[in-house]
Amino acid sequence: MEESIENHITKDKTNDKRRKYYEANKYVICYKTLNVYCYTKIEKIRNLCGDKVALYLRHYPFEDFADRYIKKQLVIYKVLHSYSHYHDCYDAGMMAYLYSIHRCAEMSYSHVEAYIKKLIRIYIICALVVHNDTKNLCESNGFREVRLDADSSSSKF
Repeated sequence: MEESIENHITKDKTNDKRRKYYEANKYVICYKTLNVYCYTKIEKIRNLCGDKVALYLRHYPFEDFADRYIKKQLVIYKVLHSYSHYHDCYDAGMMAYLYSIHRCAEMSYSHVEAYIKKLIRIYIICALVVHNDTKNLCESNGFREVRLDADSSSSKF
């Protein structure tokens, strides 16, 4: 009984450390996920099992399995087509689709649709974190963010 309580306390401390680390480094983590890790892993998997990847790409085409879900997630996160970061988020969703297809091919994973949806959500969140970096930097240093492309009615000086 005592051991389980101690294990629970240790797990809570570990989770707190992980959460604090993520909060302190979330921009770097998200940036590397979108721009470094994803590309290198896709290239490695393509070199390992390119035929299997091609089979998965034919079996799970982007238009049928990812496009609609990406647009749905963008609506959920209130990223409209007219916003400057819409295309960054959409590109992140496309990258998530490619990465998930490659990972599923590598692992012979059978629940491909669920994996695609999970990674699209994660990558869109990463794209939003990277886009909102200036806002977060201003908040942490006590500055006010001013965007040049903002509506004139919404920005009051």
